[in-house]
Amino acid sequence: MGTVFDFPNTSLIFWQLISFAVLLYLLYRYVYPPIRDRILQRQQQIEQAIDEAERTRAEAQELLSEYRRQIEEARGEGRRILDESRKQGEAQLERAKAEAREESDRIIQRSREEIERERDSALQEIRQEVADMVIQASEQVLGRTVDRDEHDRLISQALDDLDSELASGAGAPGSGR
Repeated sequence: MGTVFDFPNTSLIFWQLISFAVLLYLLYRYVYPPIRDRILQRQQQIEQAIDEAERTRAEAQELLSEYRRQIEEARGEGRRILDESRKQGEAQLERAKAEAREESDRIIQRSREEIERERDSALQEIRQEVADMVIQASEQVLGRTVDRDEHDRLISQALDDLDSELASGAGAPGSGR
């Protein structure tokens, strides 16, 4: 037997090792650097893409937050406008009610004034008629013409009697007034 390295073709193994070493050297010298550079370049591109994706995601989050804030502001503005419109409507309704009350008060006041004028006019007519009747009755009872002073005194007395009758009759229930 021989030694451990006792191969029949040891020179072949030697040349294979030399060829392998030369191949490794050539690969390391000429093939590995472009592959390594390409791998590093690809790694940088991937890292840049990841960074860009993170920036885009952050911008999207900011935009989303901004849109949500704007939506909330719009909702708040809508609620404010709705509340303001409701308040303006209520105020307009109150103004309309107040104007209607004022107008009805004016109508009632004008009606009262008209009734008062009509009553005064009717009383004046009644007084005139009563005065004329008193003068005629006095002339018939006395059988003579009444002078101016007596005429005024009789009219005044008759009107006072009429006023007291009207005042007592107006307040009494069932008096026809």
